[in-house]
Amino acid sequence: MDKWLRLLITTSSSLILILLIGIVIWLAGHVAHTLLIFSLAALLAYALDPMVEWLRRTKLGPSHQVPSREMSVAVVVLTILLIFGFGCWSLEGHLVAQVRAVHENAPKYQEHLLAFASTVDQKLAAAGVKFSLMDTIQHPPKEMKDLGARAGREVLPVLGHVFGALGESVIILLIAVYYLIYGSGMRSGFNAMLPEDLRTRVDLWQDDVNRILGSFVRGQLLIALVVGALAAVGCLILGLHLWLLIGLLVTAAALIPVFGPYLGAIPAVIAAAASPSHLHNPVAAVCVVLVYFVIINELGSKVLYPKLVGEALGLHAVLVLFVLFAGLEIAGVVGVLFAAPLTALTIVTVVHLYRYWRELPDSSLADAAQEAARRRSNKRITEKE
Repeated sequence: MDKWLRLLITTSSSLILILLIGIVIWLAGHVAHTLLIFSLAALLAYALDPMVEWLRRTKLGPSHQVPSREMSVAVVVLTILLIFGFGCWSLEGHLVAQVRAVHENAPKYQEHLLAFASTVDQKLAAAGVKFSLMDTIQHPPKEMKDLGARAGREVLPVLGHVFGALGESVIILLIAVYYLIYGSGMRSGFNAMLPEDLRTRVDLWQDDVNRILGSFVRGQLLIALVVGALAAVGCLILGLHLWLLIGLLVTAAALIPVFGPYLGAIPAVIAAAASPSHLHNPVAAVCVVLVYFVIINELGSKVLYPKLVGEALGLHAVLVLFVLFAGLEIAGVVGVLFAAPLTALTIVTVVHLYRYWRELPDSSLADAAQEAARRRSNKRITEKE
């Protein structure tokens, strides 16, 4: 009887979870702006929480007193604001000048781009390749037009919402501070209402959820910042005038897991072909940019992503690619951004419910995924030696 009771609880929990997801999806269409604000605040809280916890573990002052959570949150938030303010103050002039240059020199950039296409066509004709880059630029195929139109329909509204939400940054920051200060207390209060036999299992499930979401947010954000900074520095060394604008675009594109950095390389290639650089030869500049972006993208996808994100999600790279493309088909850009963590969270929830139904001992899936990743890494090192 106890087994069938557990099956009833598991089935009911699954149906309730599906119902809640349906309600959330239905409400999302009616409260999209509010949902965006709270989502951005939650992501910001996940990103800042490790710094708050680190500061709390650091004993300050002559009495070595542990700072309160409120004090730790205040110190972290003020530090981030100071760093962000200094960055805006020091780079604002460059960014404004580059945006103005794009607006004023657009016809000149188009002329240089067509000249680059003509040069490439001549080299391809000399090599016996029947392909015209200029014709492709001036008369793009229907597939490229459709892809561009779809990107415009899906990306531009997302960017519009994001920049609109940035105008409400004070509200987002206050909600994130609320999450950081009271999140653990709300979790403890909720768990205290649960039966004793469920409390430990729910604690493990919540730990897995927090670690998966937190590691994904922090890892993806760190990858985007590293790849964007390397892109900006590389373009600056190469002499591209739009180096800061390119770095920001690459940072935004790199927030998309796995293939986002490759999308960010497109503006850099176009800038290398359409604007002057230290190399003076646009073809050579494009080749150098392509090689450089392949290197930094491989660094992000092959080195940083497995360490910062892949181990936390516990998903194979092939499965990640599948869910990313599936998310693109289902919900466009938003689907790509949330496909991997939602898949990991679904798997974690199903496994914990199955263990509860079968009365199996429960354990942290995030710990198991990281341990498996470490074993694979040690095995590869041993094989190389």
